[in-house]
Amino acid sequence: MVKPYIFQIVGYQNSGKTTIISKLTHQLNQAGLTVSVIKHHGHGGAPDLPDKDSTRLFTSGAQAALVEGAGTIQLTASLPAGCDLLSKNIDILATFNPDIILIEGYKRKTFPKAVVIRHESDLVLLEELENIQAVICWPEMKGPSKSKISGVPAFDVNLDGFSDWFFRKSR
Repeated sequence: MVKPYIFQIVGYQNSGKTTIISKLTHQLNQAGLTVSVIKHHGHGGAPDLPDKDSTRLFTSGAQAALVEGAGTIQLTASLPAGCDLLSKNIDILATFNPDIILIEGYKRKTFPKAVVIRHESDLVLLEELENIQAVICWPEMKGPSKSKISGVPAFDVNLDGFSDWFFRKSR
């Protein structure tokens, strides 16, 4: 495996991406792999920041603020305009030497990805996106999705079989 192995879980808002990544992360940890996650804040604007010391330092003008306690860090940073933000975030997480970096969102990037299909209108993603390796379907979409999927495995949103498939793929 090229370390870290980078894989995206993409889909529209409220399709279940965070839940899928949480389950997959737990299962990969049980298999002895370390996982880091990058989540794209797709709701517009900056994400809400918790009222912590790093937030106070960041809002006072620091370009980056990191607070550590008991081995846990919280990092808040502002990256320069025009830079490839996803690449910078991957570089930051790579310093922790994970086996796998999962990316939630950034659907237009070309990393290997699984597309989450919850509604019929989501099927357009199968035609628009690059490097689709798998499709994760909600139960009501398994039939309609089958006719649109060509050459990639489809899994149920409960991840039956997906973790095993992913584990083999990431090796």
